[in-house]
Amino acid sequence: MKKSLYAIAWVALTALNQANAAIDPGTVTDDRIVSDGTADTVVQWYIANILGFLYLVAVLYWLWGWFNILTAGWDEDKVKTWKTVFINALIWIVVIFLVGTIVELLIKTIIGAGGTA
Repeated sequence: MKKSLYAIAWVALTALNQANAAIDPGTVTDDRIVSDGTADTVVQWYIANILGFLYLVAVLYWLWGWFNILTAGWDEDKVKTWKTVFINALIWIVVIFLVGTIVELLIKTIIGAGGTA
């Protein structure tokens, strides 16, 4: 099961990399990506997409934990696995939220300081 999850994650990351490889951050003009094509908005767009992908992975991991408890039959080893997966997924979600908040605050501070100077 672990190898399958690693393979899925690798395929998803490769696809994300291929999709983002076609974008030139210096000349982005697509309104669906960013509003003005400047470097700071492109960076914010990348960060938002990466955090969204990480949220998706964390939620899928959490759902996998719930699937484990549904199929565990109260076997001690499987319940222990479920608890570990469940706690790890919740920690992932909280850490991703905190990192997103901190990065957003830093970007706004840097851009705000650069804009007023």
